[in-house]
Amino acid sequence: MKKIMFLWVFLFGIIAFSETISAGEYLTYESIEFEKRNLKLLQDFNAYDYDMLNRKLDGRRFWGWRTVTNVDNEEVRFKRDTLYIIENEGTSAIRKKYYFRTTSQESIQLSATGSIAIDTSGDVRSFKSGLEGEISAGYHVETKSTLEESVEINIEVDPRTRLLVEVYGKGKISNGVGRQYRFFRQVKSGGWEVFTLTSEYYSIVKETLE
Repeated sequence: MKKIMFLWVFLFGIIAFSETISAGEYLTYESIEFEKRNLKLLQDFNAYDYDMLNRKLDGRRFWGWRTVTNVDNEEVRFKRDTLYIIENEGTSAIRKKYYFRTTSQESIQLSATGSIAIDTSGDVRSFKSGLEGEISAGYHVETKSTLEESVEINIEVDPRTRLLVEVYGKGKISNGVGRQYRFFRQVKSGGWEVFTLTSEYYSIVKETLE
């Protein structure tokens, strides 16, 4: 299959099965995969995964969090969205002009399960109850900056050719579990995950129809 690709890169700086996940936007991407094998997103953890991680937590403490990191800033690649698909099954070329207008996403996104909560009340998202200060993977919380990118592209779709316009990118994932104690009493527990966006780009692919 003949394939031609053009890239435009925009760099931007124990829980049961019934429990729900408070998720960042990155979990709505069409696909997201770790560069290394056998690593999991928080949404893919099962009861066994949580049990093994919780066994690594130290005993109770008078006040504060106990945390265990499962994935520490591991690289992922993703396909965020498919914008257009055009198949030219005719005998003459199709000429198209595309306008893309996108707004940059938050560079830091969070997800959590169990009773761990995310504060979404302001411009800066963070875990509630000070969890971010206890995560060994560490991260810095950033205010969301709004930046619009406008791109105009003229494309010619040849006969017997398929055109796909997709958005790809890379990022880093950290996740694990945690418990919070007050006066030796457990008050919160669950899983946490931090997604850091590192790059994003348009992929325009022309490929010959079978």
